[in-house]
Amino acid sequence: MKHVALAIGLALAPIGLAGGASAADAASGEAAADFSAVTDYMDAGYRSLGLPGASLLVVQDDKVLYERYFGDYTPDTVVPIASSSKWLSAAVIMTLVDEGKIDLDARISKYLPNFTGQKGEMTIRQMFSHTSGLVDFDEWPRWDYSISMAQYADRVAREGVMAAAPGTEVRYASASMQVVGAVAEKVTGKPWNELFKERIAIPCDMPHTTYVRAPGTTRAPVDAPLAEVRNPMLAGSARSSLRDYGHFLRMIADGGVCNGKRVLSEKAIREMQKDQTGPLPLERASNDRMGRASHYGLGEWLDVQDKDGRTVQVSSPGAFGFRPWLNLDRDLYAVFMMQRKVGGPAVSETFDPWRLIDLVNETVDAAKK
Repeated sequence: MKHVALAIGLALAPIGLAGGASAADAASGEAAADFSAVTDYMDAGYRSLGLPGASLLVVQDDKVLYERYFGDYTPDTVVPIASSSKWLSAAVIMTLVDEGKIDLDARISKYLPNFTGQKGEMTIRQMFSHTSGLVDFDEWPRWDYSISMAQYADRVAREGVMAAAPGTEVRYASASMQVVGAVAEKVTGKPWNELFKERIAIPCDMPHTTYVRAPGTTRAPVDAPLAEVRNPMLAGSARSSLRDYGHFLRMIADGGVCNGKRVLSEKAIREMQKDQTGPLPLERASNDRMGRASHYGLGEWLDVQDKDGRTVQVSSPGAFGFRPWLNLDRDLYAVFMMQRKVGGPAVSETFDPWRLIDLVNETVDAAKK
C-alpha cells in the first residue's frame, strides 16, 4: 500500500521509516510539497500551549516528506501517549485473533468463567470497541500496578458495574480492554509487556515503546522496572517516541507487514478499521468526539467516513496530545507528538490538532495538483 508519514522538528534527521527513507528523502519531499504553513502552525502552536517542545512526522510512497523537532524535542524524546496506547493494544489482541487463540465474537465467560450474568455476555469485540456496557472504576490516581492483570479482571467480575446491556451503546472507557488483556495473558501464558515486545515492538522496530504507568498514578514511577508493573493500563499507559509510533503506522499502512515480516493479517487490519459501533448512541467520550458523533473501530477512532460508511481516516489520540492518524484515501499516515501537563490546555487560539490535520492534508493535496 502506498503511504504517507509526517514528522516535524527543528532540523531534519535520518529516520528508519518506510524501508530506510532518510533525510534526503525528506528534503526531496519538502521540495515537492510546501510545508511552510504547517511549520508556522506548529511553531506558534507549541509555544502558545506553553510546551517545552513538539514534533510531527509525513511519509508518502516510502519517502519521508517532513520530519522536524521543535523546542527541546529530539528523535530520542519519549513521552506518555495515553489513549494512543489503545491502537497498540488492539494490534496485540488481533495477532492472537489471527492465530485463533482469541475469538472476537466469543463471550468473555468463555475465557474467564467467573464473569457471569450480563457481564459474562460481553464479547471481545464489544470490549475493544467500547460497546460492552462496562463502566470504569474511578481509580486512575490510585491504579494498582502491583496486582496481576488476572487479579484486576477478577475484581471487575466481582465489582464491575454495567451501565447498559452489551452491544447497546458506546461508552469510551478502559476497564473492558484491561479484562481482554487478562485473556491474552491467560491464553499465551505470558505477561502483557512480553507479548507486546515480541509481537509488535521487535518486528516493528519500536525499542523505546512499552507499557509502564497511567496518567496521574503515584503507585509506580515512570521508569519502574517492567517486572514490577504487572497490571499496565492497556488503554492508556504506554510510552513511545515519534519514530517508534511511525514504524507501527508503517506496518498498519503496509497491510500488516513490517521489515519484510508479517505482523498482522490484512483481514485483521481491515477489522480494526471497520465501523464497530454503527448506529449505537455515543453516550460517553471526549467533548470533540461527542460533538462529531464519532464512530469507533477496534482500538481506533474513525475520524472520517464517506457517505456509504466506508472508513477514510482513523486515529487514536491521547489525552496529553500525542496523536497518530492514518488517511486511507490519501495513503497518508502521520504522528504528532506533544506532552501537555495534566489539566493543561490541548488547544489554544492559535492551535488545534484538527486544524493541523487539515493543513497536512491541504499541503499534500496541493503538491499533487
